[in-house]
This record gives sequence, C-alpha cells and structure tokens, in this order.
Amino acid sequence: MMTFGRPSRHFLALLGLLLAMCGVMASMAWAANTAPPTGKAGDYPSMFHDDSLRIIILEGVRLTFNDRFAAAESLYAHLALTFPQSPTGPLFAAATIHAQMLDSESPQRHADLERWLDEAKSRALRWHAIEAQNAEPEFVLGAAAGYEAVFESRWGGWLAALKQGLRSKGHFDAAIRRDPDLTDAYLGIGNYNYWKSVKTDFINWLPLIPDDKTKGLEQLRHVATAGLLAAAAGRVSLGWALINERRYEEALAQGDTLALLFPDGKGPLWIRALASFALSRWEQSRALYNEIERRILAEGPGNYYNLIDCAFFRAQCNFHSGRWSETLSECHKALAYPTLPGTRERQKNKLARLRRLQSELKEKVNMQPGDKWQETVRY
Repeated sequence: MMTFGRPSRHFLALLGLLLAMCGVMASMAWAANTAPPTGKAGDYPSMFHDDSLRIIILEGVRLTFNDRFAAAESLYAHLALTFPQSPTGPLFAAATIHAQMLDSESPQRHADLERWLDEAKSRALRWHAIEAQNAEPEFVLGAAAGYEAVFESRWGGWLAALKQGLRSKGHFDAAIRRDPDLTDAYLGIGNYNYWKSVKTDFINWLPLIPDDKTKGLEQLRHVATAGLLAAAAGRVSLGWALINERRYEEALAQGDTLALLFPDGKGPLWIRALASFALSRWEQSRALYNEIERRILAEGPGNYYNLIDCAFFRAQCNFHSGRWSETLSECHKALAYPTLPGTRERQKNKLARLRRLQSELKEKVNMQPGDKWQETVRY
C-alpha cells in the first residue's frame, strides 16, 4: 500500500505543475531512453497471449503469494535466461523481490530490485523499438516505475514517489491506448487514482486535481475479478483500499478469499487481522496476529517492524477485552525488542502509544515503575 508523507507547502506548489507535465515527462523519458532495435518480434513472447509462458508466470505468482520468495525468484531468473530478449523474467523477478521487501518491511534488497528493474526496462525499450504499437513494453515500464514509486513512498521521499507514480501511470495509460482490453494495466492506474486522491483529498477541489477514489476502487475491483496475471495483486490492493475506506466487512471478504487461494501467505492474514480489529472482533483479530507472529518467528524476527505491529494490535485487543496483564505483557514485549534506529523511527508513533498505555495501566492497578507487573497484576 502506498503511503506518502504529509504534504508540505512545496508539495502544493509543485503538484499541479507535475500533474500538468505528466505527458511531457513521458515523452522526454522515451526520447532519452529509447534503445536501438535488438532481435525480432518473435524474441519477445507475450506474457498475456502465450499460454505456456502465462502458466509459468502464474506458478511464480502462486509461490510469491505463499511467501516462497526464493523459489519464485529462481523460477523467474530461469525464465530471464530462457528468453534473453524478453523483459518478462526480469520484471517478475523484481516483482518477487518487491513483495519480499514489503513482507519483511525492509529495504535490504533494494540493489537486487534495481538490478532486475534495470534489466526489465532495458529489454522493454528494445522491444518497443521493434514493435512501437505493442502494449506490453509500456506495461513493463509502467510496472517497473510503479515498484520504484512504492519503494520511494516507504523508504525514500514523497517527491521521488510522486514522480515515479506519474511515470508509471503514463506508461499504463499508453498501454491501454494500444490495447484497451489489457485489464492488468488497471492495477497500476487504479492504485494511482485511488491513493493519489486519498493523499490530496484536502485540495481535490482544484481543477487539475480531481477526486478519483471511486474510479480507482472500481478499477482495482475490475483487476481483482478479470486480471490475467494481476488478479491476486488487484485483490490485495482492493482489500487495503477498502480498509482505508472503512468498508471493513468487504475488506475482510477479500482477505478471506486470498487466504483460501494462498494459505501459506502472511499477506491475507494482515488484511483479515486489521479488518477484524476495526470491526471490534477482538478475539478473532488477536488470533490472527498470533498466527502472523508465529509465521514471522519461524522465518526469523527480521528488523522487528512486523513484530511490533503484532504486539501493538494484540495489546489493543487485550485492552478492549479487559485483559490487563496480557496488555502489559504485549507493551513490554514490543518496547523491549532490540530494534535498529530505522525501525524505531518508522514505528515511533506505535511505540509511543504503547508506552502511554503501559503507564496508564500500571497506574490503574497501583503499580510503581519498578514493580514486577508479571507477578502482581491481576485481572
């Protein structure tokens, strides 16, 4: 899910100009990056129309959404070698690394992501030089820019994320112009339309900045039901957008469907856990966060970002259920994790809320800061 920082006054000044220049930027990008023709059209099998290739891609998607990232990446790396001109293998290898980074909430594999994205873009530009009216090179370039936009929104800056988001949408729009039936392209367009409108909600009355949230939601729903390769990603994106819209029952239904399709993946559990929490289903939410934590610990704690999330929401569930001892236990656990500065900074709001909750509960049960709450707190 894309998350930008709070816009500054510089953002307000630049946003309209950047949006107005979207088409110009896309044209300039082509002029600067167009590669000389290499190979022939037959060297670039279609990921949407070649059945045997699509089967391989979807197997990699299944592996990725079941958190088997190494196996999926290996499959796509082999695909990149089998079809040395095609951008398909590099693009989906990058998609797998991108999914792994989001799963671990860590930018550690950014260099690998960039390596595969650079290869995918290079191959797509050569393909475009041979078949300028083919939609797929534009699709590849749009997807590559989209992954870069999400990376920047999480670990970079809002301006870089905005630029990549504009570039991504420009390429996807171009793909749709070449092939109006390319449903998968609406994953990028729908995400852009929805989250751009969410983040600019306070200035959506300006003529250059329309409110496209409803349009974005419908585009994501279309991909979730009709996408050839991006249906699962569309359903995930739709689930998070519905949570943001406070349509929690609908979001929960998307998470339930994803859990049936990908039973070993943590992604569906995050959607189900947060939607259940928002619906005040404390026991259901707590059980889901327990299961997420169990799966994380089976792989290793990583940078503790996700473990803090699990403890934070379980603490809230316990608090609302009147379980004071368990609430304090979760607070203590999250605050004691040996986190790195980057994780502490990104989770500073949740950690601050846990400290306040811990302090309030200790006061409620007449404890002093040095008391051993595990032994003395009672329900």
